[in-house]
Amino acid sequence: MVMLRSLLLLFIVFSMGNAEIDIVEKCPNGWTNFGVRCYKFFSASVNWITAERNCQSLDANLASVHNKLENDFLQSLLPSSTTHIWVGVHDGEQEGQWLWSDGTSYDYTNWCAGEPNNAGVENCMDINWTCKSFFNILSIIIYNAIVSYHTT
Repeated sequence: MVMLRSLLLLFIVFSMGNAEIDIVEKCPNGWTNFGVRCYKFFSASVNWITAERNCQSLDANLASVHNKLENDFLQSLLPSSTTHIWVGVHDGEQEGQWLWSDGTSYDYTNWCAGEPNNAGVENCMDINWTCKSFFNILSIIIYNAIVSYHTT
């Protein structure tokens, strides 16, 4: 019985290790795996709408952030000279109701002090690494983007 348990445990450990490798292998070349998503920083500076459309052309969306670990991971992908990046949250459908462009729930808030302030009817959000938090911003501002897509 002990031998059977040991073999079963060994099988589970190897299966889990292979599953992790399989997820990583599903990320395209140049993309970085984190959890069940693949991410890539794009240095082209565009407005939010163009950034999201560019993501969609890759069967992806601007990155969504659901916890501090994801927030910190996204920060680790950025060149040190980058202080703002677009992420996929917006309140363009209803003022003050924030939605992620990938359809996931808006379940993590980490706003900079005084945000969101909706100055100038701001409908998009960037991550501002100066305060390491979310920042409510006009969609016409030009920033870099991090793209993510869900692996299957």
